[in-house]
Order: sequence, then structure tokens, then C-alpha cells
Amino acid sequence: METLTTPVAELARADRDRMFALYETYYEAIDRGLFERDLSEKDAVVLTRLGPEIVGFSTYLVRQQAIGGETVHYLFSGDTVLHASLWGNPVLLKGFFRAAGAAKAKVDGRLFWFPIIKGHRTFRILPDFFRKFVPAIEGQGAPCLLAIRDAIASARYGDYFDPSTGLIDFGPSQGHLREQWADARQTAAHNPLAAFFVRANPDHSRGVELACLTEFETGNLKRYGATSFAEGLGDGR
Repeated sequence: METLTTPVAELARADRDRMFALYETYYEAIDRGLFERDLSEKDAVVLTRLGPEIVGFSTYLVRQQAIGGETVHYLFSGDTVLHASLWGNPVLLKGFFRAAGAAKAKVDGRLFWFPIIKGHRTFRILPDFFRKFVPAIEGQGAPCLLAIRDAIASARYGDYFDPSTGLIDFGPSQGHLREQWADARQTAAHNPLAAFFVRANPDHSRGVELACLTEFETGNLKRYGATSFAEGLGDGR
């Protein structure tokens, strides 16, 4: 099993088919056209392969955002899925952090991670691997991070984004977990991080997204996220 980053423009048709088949296994209220439109916007995809099969992937792009007198870069995650047999396995996440390090090496200045999240497992990456992020689990969090998050989310999503809640609500779902995989409320009964996510995004089950932000910076990362990020920095230089 290996994880590599591939530019979207270099994806073979067979790999696009495998990615969509995996995604469709876990998500509903999607179609191939929506999947392809989302993919076409992205720069690259982190792919985990087991032989010829794709068992996990995460798409992303890197863009700029002017905020006051400063321009920052952000990495925006798109469609992400990992085969259920690998939940808890770090193979895809390590590849993602390595890709983020390589992206950081190519930009001038700060790089933020801007994920929009509709699942508790993805949300838990923030407290597990980052020291500062928003929305903060305890207290008000860093106002500067909130301001950057709100600027990026407003620019990308306009009136769909509500800065008072941090939620992006498209109305009709643009993709949500199938019922057999949607266990956020059950997990929240015994996991405080899942419980926080459910409170912050009570309508996640119909595809409402929680806008989040953290910074890709060595001192802000912990555990193997810091190690993989540092490897990516070396790759990108």
C-alpha cells in the first residue's frame, strides 16, 4: 500500500472511475457530474493505492486570499474518503500532511488549511494534530484565525456561509454520508470531540459543512503530522 500525490491533470480515466466508485460507496446525494466539477477545480489529489485499486483519496487546491493589507495562501480540501477497512490507519493522513508540506515550500509566506467538514472523523484531525485551530473546542479561539476563515469562506461561498455559526448551508445536500456510515451522534455519546462537532454542526447529516481553519506551520503541528509535514517541506524545496 502506498500514498502518492498526483496532479489532477495527470489522472487516468480509470483512476477517476475508481475514485468515484469509492466515493459513491460512502456518500449519497452526489452524481458523477458534480464529482467531476469538484475535481476539475483542484490542483492535485493524494491517492492511497492497494495494488491497482484506490482505497483512499483527498483532493486539494492552493489559492490566495487578500485580507486587509496581507495576502495569505490557503490549502482547501475537497472530496476525501478512505475505505472503512482502513479507518484508523494513518496512511492517507500521512500522505496528506506530506503534500501540505510540499505545498508550503512553494508559497511565499503563510499557508493555512481551510477544510469544510461534514463528518466528525475529519473534524477530529484538528484537535488530534494541531495546537491552534477554529472553531476552538475550548474558549473563543484565536480572533485572527476566525477573521481569516471568515474572509476565505465568504469569498468562496457568499451568502451560503454564515459567519455567526461558521456553517455553509447549500440547502439541498451536495453530498452526505450514507446512513450506514453516519455515526456521529452515536459516537458523540462517548467521545467529546465528536460531541463538539455535533453541537457545532447539528445538520451535518444533510450535508451542511463546518468551515474550519488552522495554519500549516511546524510549531502548530503535533504527532506524526509534524514529521510528515517536515518531509514534505524537504520534498518541495
